[in-house]
Amino acid sequence: MGGMKTLLISLLALALVGAGAMTRPARRDFLLYLLDQRVARTASWTQADIDSADKLAKSVTFRNRFLWTTVEKDGKVVYVGALSHWFAWGQGLEAPSRSAGELAKFAKTARAHLQ
Repeated sequence: MGGMKTLLISLLALALVGAGAMTRPARRDFLLYLLDQRVARTASWTQADIDSADKLAKSVTFRNRFLWTTVEKDGKVVYVGALSHWFAWGQGLEAPSRSAGELAKFAKTARAHLQ
C-alpha cells in the first residue's frame, strides 16, 4: 500500500511540474501583458501603445528557466513569469507618465464608451 501512495504522489508531482513547464509565459505574452497594463480595459490599443511596448520589450533580457521566465533590465530582475502570469518583481518597469492632454483625451474617450 505504501508503494502505491508513493507512486501516486510522484505521478501528481510530475504532472504539476509538466503543467508549470508548459504554461511558462513567453516574450509574446510579456508584450500583451505590457499592453494590458498601459491601456485601460475599455480602450483599444493604438499603434503608439504597441510601439512603446515593443521598444520596452527590446530593452530587456529574457531568461527562460525550466518552470519560469525572468525579465531583466540592467542586470536586475523586473518581472517573473510563471503559470501563464507575469508578476512585477520589485518595482517592475516604471510606466511612462502621461501628459494632462493625453489623460483628458483618454477620459473623454472612456466616457463616450460608457454612455
